Amino acid sequence: MLNQLQAPAGYRTTTRETGTDKDIELRVFTSVTAKLSSIDPTEFGGFVKLAEAMHENVQLWTTVMADVASDDNQLPVELRAQIFNLGEFIRKHTLKVLDGSETVDAIIDINKAIIAGLRESQRIREAA
Repeated sequence: MLNQLQAPAGYRTTTRETGTDKDIELRVFTSVTAKLSSIDPTEFGGFVKLAEAMHENVQLWTTVMADVASDDNQLPVELRAQIFNLGEFIRKHTLKVLDGSETVDAIIDINKAIIAGLRESQRIREAA
């Protein structure tokens, strides 16, 4: 009986996790950016939450960088290079955020710009 009750929930989770690569990329960027935006590092435990979210963001950007560096990537070479350079900036800036010499704002702004681009791409795909 318990398995029968859990099956629909599992199916909904699987359905939410599927989609095009761009749909998944949009969801991941949106999720990690929301986490970064909601953390107050001055609250008790805030720095730990910030460090965890920053780590998740760096993992995301490392994946993006590997994708744009791949020979199979279909984006124009110049755009791929720009995205890769953004990833390098994110990695370096993360260290500055974690040592307290910078804020997370620039990273959030970059992620939001990527989200806007992914949403526009999605809108164009759906209109076609």
